[in-house]
Amino acid sequence: MNNLVLASSSAEAAALEDVKTRLAEAGGTLGTLGGNLVSAASAAGGELAAEDQLKLVDFAEKELQPLAAAFAEALSGATGPDAVVAALANGDNARLVEATKTLESQETPVQIVHAGARLQEAAAAFLDHATELVVPVLAQNPTLTLSGILPERSAEAAPAAVPATGGCACGGHDEPGLSELDTRAIPHAIRHATIFGALEGLSAGKGILLIANHNPLPLLAQLEQRSAGKFAVEYVENGPETWKLSMVRN
Repeated sequence: MNNLVLASSSAEAAALEDVKTRLAEAGGTLGTLGGNLVSAASAAGGELAAEDQLKLVDFAEKELQPLAAAFAEALSGATGPDAVVAALANGDNARLVEATKTLESQETPVQIVHAGARLQEAAAAFLDHATELVVPVLAQNPTLTLSGILPERSAEAAPAAVPATGGCACGGHDEPGLSELDTRAIPHAIRHATIFGALEGLSAGKGILLIANHNPLPLLAQLEQRSAGKFAVEYVENGPETWKLSMVRN
C-alpha cells in the first residue's frame, strides 16, 4: 500500500479514508470466508461446503462486485495515463463477475474449492489494484472524484451469525479451533479495518486468535462500540512482547 496519497481537496481526503477503510474490511472478510470454504470442503468428506460456498458467493455479489463496479464507473471519464487504470478497473470487475458465477455453479467439493480459489484470486487482485492504483488516481485527479463512490452496504453482505460448517483460516493454528490473525503483518493504517472485516466473516461459535505486539485495548474499545456483546474475548497470552487474544463470535 502507498504510504501517502495526496487528495485533490479536503472532501476527497475524507472520502479517501472511507474508501481505504471499506477496502481493508472487505479484504479481512474475504480472508475469513475463503478459509471457511476450504475448511468446510476438507471436513466430513466435503458435504458441508455448500453453505460456505453460498456465503462467499453472496459476499462477492453484494459487496465486492458493487465496489468494483463503482470504481469502474468513476473512472469512465478518465483520459491519458489514467485511461490505463480505467481499463484495469473494468477488467477486475469483469473477472469478479465471471469468477463468482463459476463458483456458484459448482457442485462437488473439489470443484467448489478450485472455483473458490479463483474467486479469491480475482478478489485479491481487485482489492490490490483498487488500493494501489485506482484510489490514488481518483483522489489526485481533480476531474475525477471519490466522494460518494461507495455503494450502499448491503445488510446481507456480511454472513449471518449461524452455526459454521467450516472454520476461519487467517493463518496458522495455535489454539484448538482458532486460526491466527497476525496483526504485526498488517499495515498500521488499515489494521483495525482488516481485523473488523475478518471478524465479520465469522459465524457463531467460530473465532480467530489475534496476535499483536502490544495490548490491543484501543481495538477492543472500538469493537465494543461497533459490536457490543457479539464477540467473546479472552487473553491467551498477555505480553510483555506478544499478546494473543481469543476472539469468538457469540
